[in-house]
Amino acid sequence: MPSIQTSDWMALKSRIDTLVTDPAMQRFEPGAIATPPSDANGPAPYILLSDVQNDPQRVGLSARANVGVDHIRSGTLLISVQWPIARAVTHTQLVEIAGQIAAHFPADTCMTFGASRLRTTQDAAALQPFVEGAYRVAVVRVFWSSM
Repeated sequence: MPSIQTSDWMALKSRIDTLVTDPAMQRFEPGAIATPPSDANGPAPYILLSDVQNDPQRVGLSARANVGVDHIRSGTLLISVQWPIARAVTHTQLVEIAGQIAAHFPADTCMTFGASRLRTTQDAAALQPFVEGAYRVAVVRVFWSSM
């Protein structure tokens, strides 16, 4: 049986796996060694995933017989669109791509895997794109919590 941390990640991943982007972009999970993709037009855009987990918050004695104390687990899923500067895209187009990704994670979206039951605590937010090295970067921030 997987740990609760693994189950939480798999719950998040189940929602990520249903994400469709235009253009389609390769995704790299946290800790993956990312070799930026390319196609006939040169370097291609891709997505980096990261999940920052907060310390569990103890909320009291459990109503469940098999667990002594209940905790609320929470974190922030970061979805970073990495768009090569060498590939044309306007600021508006990049904001739109990030906005469409954010729209895939509206408030109260439920995600489950095994014992994990997670939900988004608010609508995801597309942050202002910025330039880092050879990429334009658009980050989408998804706050989540256990139920």
